[in-house]
Amino acid sequence: MISLDYTILVQIASFLLLWFFLNRLVFTPFRRVIEEREQRTDGVKTETESLIEERRRLQEEVESQIARARAEGKSIKEAILQEALRTREHLLNQAQGNAAQVLQTAREEIQQEVQRAHGPVAKEAEAIAQQMAEKILGRKIG
Repeated sequence: MISLDYTILVQIASFLLLWFFLNRLVFTPFRRVIEEREQRTDGVKTETESLIEERRRLQEEVESQIARARAEGKSIKEAILQEALRTREHLLNQAQGNAAQVLQTAREEIQQEVQRAHGPVAKEAEAIAQQMAEKILGRKIG
């Protein structure tokens, strides 16, 4: 059987004293170091999550700006194309009008030339016809 004598009390006192010193000198500072490390790790994790969220937000903003710029560029391109088409139509209509006017002027000039040439040619044809008739009939026609 185990006997209880004063050595047990000395061992208990020694254990408690050792526990007190170890707790003060080793365990408490070690726990503080571990807690500080966990706090820093949690802080870094929080900061990392914050930076990731900021990156996502900025990426969405950039993508949104790119989409707006593309849409704006597309609308500007479409406006320029429409303006070019209107200008082309205007120039074509103007050119067709000018061509029609030049063609009409040329027709009128040709008609005038035909009429001017018709008079002398008709007189000459009449004179030739008269000469032929006189030769055929053998007498002068009048």
